[in-house]
Amino acid sequence: VLVITFWNKIIKMLIKVAKFLSIVAVLLSAVEGAKYLAEKPDFLIPCIVGDPNFNVCLTKNFQSFFRQWKDGIPGYNAVGSFDPFYIKRVKFTQDASRSIAINADLKEVYVAGAGQALVLESSWDPNHYVARTLISVPKLRFNFDYKVKGHVSALNLNGHGKGYFEAENALLLLELAVKPLATSDGYFADVQSVKVNFREIKQFRIKLENLFGGNKDLEDTAHILFNENWRDFFEVLRPAVEQTVGGVLLDRFKKTFVYVPATYLIKDFH
Repeated sequence: VLVITFWNKIIKMLIKVAKFLSIVAVLLSAVEGAKYLAEKPDFLIPCIVGDPNFNVCLTKNFQSFFRQWKDGIPGYNAVGSFDPFYIKRVKFTQDASRSIAINADLKEVYVAGAGQALVLESSWDPNHYVARTLISVPKLRFNFDYKVKGHVSALNLNGHGKGYFEAENALLLLELAVKPLATSDGYFADVQSVKVNFREIKQFRIKLENLFGGNKDLEDTAHILFNENWRDFFEVLRPAVEQTVGGVLLDRFKKTFVYVPATYLIKDFH
């Protein structure tokens, strides 16, 4: 009797383990998601190369990306949010001999506003597999933790804390270079590079808390100086911002276009 009772307990325990493992398998399957987006969303239009309205069609597709998938692609966890999107770190280093020389380390950077982007025009070079799109963004705000050393004119900088900067009415050019990727599921775009160029901004503001260890008067003076000379200040930040944003978008677009068939956007992509 004792032997039978022992084996009954073992069998019940094995049944519980099997049920647990089956639940884990289902959960893992759900997390992994589908291999690719098998059904084309209604908001994507397969544009035809050579059609007179091709550029208008492609512009609408890019616009749909920013609006429809700004929070990520449903059912596909590999791609995070586009608004806000996260940057782990941005570093700036300038020559100390310049009138504005800033050595800054920004961490935990969150960029908000991309979801309001308006795609003005787009084009596609089928010979070199390069897409270009011109985008207007009403406001981009970068929130971050910072450390900074350097100077602006005769004002020496040395501080750390939280901060932000905002670019208003920004005009950006994005250039995506891809390679065609043929699989048993269809044709995809293997994104090789993303270049970002800030063509124009109408206003730029920056705020750095605790810039002088709590000296409010000196901090206010510094921010007046920053914001009165915002164009020069932005030119200092521009190369690192463009390179870093380009790197983040490369990661996003690369993961997006190995999941979304390129033929959903360009019908004869191959």
